[in-house]
This record gives sequence, structure tokens and C-alpha cells, in this order.
Amino acid sequence: MRRGYKGRQTGYRKRSIRWGRFLLFLALLVALAAAVLMLMSLLSPDEKPFSIKDILPSKTQAPQVELPNEPAKTPVPELKLLSELAIAPVDEANPSNFGFRTDLMISGEEAASFLRSEDLSFKSAKEYTKLPGILTFGGNNYRNTFVYGTQTVNEKKLARIWEADLGSLNAGEGLGTWTGTGWTGMPIIVEWPEKTRRILGIKQEFKDKEHFIEVIYPAMDGYIHFLELESGRRTREPLKLGVVTKGTASLDPRGYPLLYTGQGIPDTRGGSWFRIVDLIKNEVIWKFGGVDPFAHRKWQAYDSSALINAATDTLIAPGENGVIYTVKLNSVYDEAGGKVFVNPGGLEKYRYIGDGYGVREENDKRWLGIENSAAAFRSYAFFTDNGGRLQCLDLNTLELKYVVDVTDDSDVSIVIEEDPENNTFYLYTANEVDKQSGAASSGGGKSYHRKIDGPTGRVLWQNEWDARYGSTSSNGGTLGTPHSGRGKIKDLVIFNATLVPVTYTEEGIEKQGNGGRLIAYDKQSGREVWRFEQYSDYWSSPVVIYDLEENAYILQGDRNGRLRMHDSRTGKPLFELDMGSRMESTPAVFGDYLVVGTRGTHGSGESQKIIGVKIS
Repeated sequence: MRRGYKGRQTGYRKRSIRWGRFLLFLALLVALAAAVLMLMSLLSPDEKPFSIKDILPSKTQAPQVELPNEPAKTPVPELKLLSELAIAPVDEANPSNFGFRTDLMISGEEAASFLRSEDLSFKSAKEYTKLPGILTFGGNNYRNTFVYGTQTVNEKKLARIWEADLGSLNAGEGLGTWTGTGWTGMPIIVEWPEKTRRILGIKQEFKDKEHFIEVIYPAMDGYIHFLELESGRRTREPLKLGVVTKGTASLDPRGYPLLYTGQGIPDTRGGSWFRIVDLIKNEVIWKFGGVDPFAHRKWQAYDSSALINAATDTLIAPGENGVIYTVKLNSVYDEAGGKVFVNPGGLEKYRYIGDGYGVREENDKRWLGIENSAAAFRSYAFFTDNGGRLQCLDLNTLELKYVVDVTDDSDVSIVIEEDPENNTFYLYTANEVDKQSGAASSGGGKSYHRKIDGPTGRVLWQNEWDARYGSTSSNGGTLGTPHSGRGKIKDLVIFNATLVPVTYTEEGIEKQGNGGRLIAYDKQSGREVWRFEQYSDYWSSPVVIYDLEENAYILQGDRNGRLRMHDSRTGKPLFELDMGSRMESTPAVFGDYLVVGTRGTHGSGESQKIIGVKIS
């Protein structure tokens, strides 16, 4: 008992001593704080007020250095969609509603089913490539930009700074003579890495130039043209293919010096080819096509701009014959040895047919064939066809997931927009007036601008417009790919249309006719925000540029040879540039430079050219 009591007394004394010391320390601390407060009271009221934190120890921090002229950046929360977003079509998008039947051919043998050995999945649009430039139509797998980098738009002006002449090509009896660049005809623009630049098949002066940016432009004159972006000087001798290229080529997104390009007009025997070009040797190293007996449609052509899935080394190339082609490239790039080559496996082919389709070009039936460039979200490809149907295709199984009726022939490339907050994505698309009942005889029909829910195929909104039929080779409606706005126009989506009833002013007089319309909608509701109308019509897609403050400006070319800059919030024209002749191609923009080709007809009478434009 005593031992225990004595121990408790000892512990009590020790705690008393510790408390005394603590109280003494606290008193000193309070006295110090009071002294500091007295000192602060003598200071100017503009001085920083006292905080107890000022006298307590803190972690050492590196000084913050503010760089001069550094633009303020607002942090944006990073939101990501679920990697496995299920496709769950609504009832009205069930392929059986349209009588769809599909077939597969794998490595030359018809097959009941298919499963890719490696999971093919695309990431977001920003991750399609790390190579600086515009490498495929619409820039990436979402087809949502024709622009690389930000632009300096102080004066709101455009100026022609260089030009390169183009020729023409007679495709053969009954196939016509083709000049300049056509639809979609966007150039490829790329800044090559230094090690790649050293081994490219370019002139020596460009091999030695740092930050070398090259324009690669297959044209309808039968050649691929190569130019320096800033000067327009030829970087290589034009590569002769001897065939008409109307569509847009693709560059390998991994940085491999490989160009993928499709033939737009068949040869006199009816054959057309898709080619891969070695940009070190400047020669075609592989091709497929000719006349494919697997295709339901006789017409063979490749206007689509291909996609390359880097992770699986797979090429995806739609055909105007109604076949989707995929193939593992087995590509090898030996940078140190200065070599690149491919050894493709067997082609995987998907074909379809449905109610109302014909297997030839019957005018009273829907046409098979894909002219637009397929967009891809994760493992799914989205495309429309000449028969007016939108398809969602599983790229790993080549299984058709859903079908949406988009009314008529649709050559517009689908644009994909992510909505991470609602864990979904959207598709923007439109149609022309071609195969609608009575369109040819009455001279007109309906063009629809639509927003579709990507996972389900449900139409969220649509806007209907009257449009002229035009002719069998020049239909009205919508041919330009829309733009889903970002930055300060993130609430808008921009479409254009051709051969639609318009009201315009010419020499101070208000007139009416059938021409071109540029139009902005509110993304959420589909409500029209503004429109601009003119007499000349549009095949070229609206190109939207953004400055460092995320202000947006629309650059729109027309078929009378005019390139205009528009205010993106109002549609008001800000500047107009004469490009000399008709523009059907869509421009590409790298930094403050725009490049586009012309046809050499209409406009102010100049011949067909590739033209470089400076934005200021």
C-alpha cells in the first residue's frame, strides 16, 4: 500500500513541474505576441496584419517566380469517361428494324464471327498522336479539329503568302479530267522530329533545318505534293501515283514515316487501290483493292481518311464499295537504320446490306458505300453511308451494334464530343439531298442537322432545312463536317449547308436565291443562335481557330474562291480573302498558317493551286 501511494505522490510532483514549465513558456509566448502586436500598431495600416503563424516555425518553401508575359491559365478539372462505356441501343436503333444483314471475310475466307486477338481501343482525341500537326481528316479519331496549336488573331486578317501550281489528270474514257484538289482534300501538316527528319527523303536543306514543318498533299492531278509550311518551297519532288485522289490522306500517328492514301476515281477497268507510302524512299510499299468481289457494290473507291490504332498496329479504312477494311500492319520503324516497312496480315472485311439498298447504282434505291471518314470512340467506329444510314460497329468483333436512319446520303464525317460529367458522348452529323423520294424530279428535299446520343443511338435533337437537289454529282444539303465548339464557344456547334434558300446582300441590294448557309446551334437545345447566308455555296468544312484566351474565329471557304473569317458568337464576317478559284477542299491550320488547295475553276479566274495563308 505504501509503495503504491508513494509512487503516486512522485508522479504528481513531476506533472506539477512540467505544468509549471509549460505555463511559463506560454506566458513568454503571449508576452512575445503582445510585443509584436504593439509593434504592429505603430506600423502603417497598409502593412500586412499580424498572424500567429508569423512567429511559428513553418516548412521551407521555394520562392515563386512569375515569368514575364506568361498568360494566366485557369485550372480545368480533369474528367475522364469510363473506359468501358456500354453500347445499349434504343429500340428504334435496332439493326433489325432496317433489315440489316452483315457478312465477314477474314484473311480471304468467309466467317460467321470474328474476335480480334488484341483488344483494339482508341483513347481520347487528345491522345491519338503526340506528333505536332494535323495527321488525318478532322485531326484525330473524334474528327473534331482541323487545327494544330493556338493562333494569334490580333488584326483579324488573312494574307496569301505563297502558292504552288497544280496540274490535271484525265482519268480515262468516261471518267473525266480532274484538276487541283477536291472534296474532302485536306492537306496533312506535320512537324517532324529531328531524328526522323535526318532520314526522310527530303532535300538536304530541309534535313538541316530545325523545326521543319512539312505539308503533304495528295491531289487530283495524280501526284502527292510536298511543301515547306512557312515558305511553300518544294521539299521533295512530287510523287507520281497516276490516279485521282479526292479524299484526305493520313499520316502514321506514331511518327512512323508512313502515309496512307486512297484512290478516289477507279481506273478504266473499274479498279481502285488504297496505298501505303514510305516517306524515306518516297515510294508505294503496299496496297490493297482493285475490284473486290466481296463488295456488294461495283463502284470501287476510297475517299475516307484512314485511322491507325497505334496500340494494335491496325489500319481501319472504309471503302465506297460498302466494305470496312481492317488489317494488322506488322510495321517496323528502324530509325537508326533509316528504314520503315510493313508486312500486313490478312484483310478483315465487313460488308452490309439492308432494306431499300441496291447492289448497283440504281437511282430509285439507297446506295451502299462510305465516303465520310469513320470516327472512333474506344472500341467502336461510327460512320454514315450513301444510303442514309448511320452505323455503330464494334471494331473487335466487327459486329453491328446499332443503325440510325439519317434520311439520305451522308458524306459528312461524324464528330464525337465527350460529356464526362454525364458519362456519355455525342455524335453530330447531317445529310444531303440525293436519294430522297421525289428529290430529283421535284428538285429539292430536306437536309437535317442532328445530335445523337453515342451509346444509345437516340436522336437528341434535329433541325430540318429545305435544300435543292442540285445534280447527280453536286447535291445540295450538307457536305461539310461540323465543329463542336470549345473554349468561349463551348456551348455552340457550327454547321454549314449548300444549295439552300438564302437571303443575302449584294452591292447594297437584298436578294434571294439558293446558296450557302453557315449556322450555329446551342448544343443543349439545338436552338439556332445565329446564321450567315450568301450566294456562293459550301463544300469545305468550317475551320475554327482559337487564340490563347480561347476566343474562337471561323474560317470558311466557298465554291466561288472566297475565304472568310467570321466572328464565332455572331457569324459576322470579319475579313475576306480572294483565293483565286473554287475551294472544295477543307483547309488545315498549323500555328498561324493555313493551307488549302483550289480547283482552278470559277472565282476570279486563277489556275489550280496550293495556297499558304498567314493568319494575323
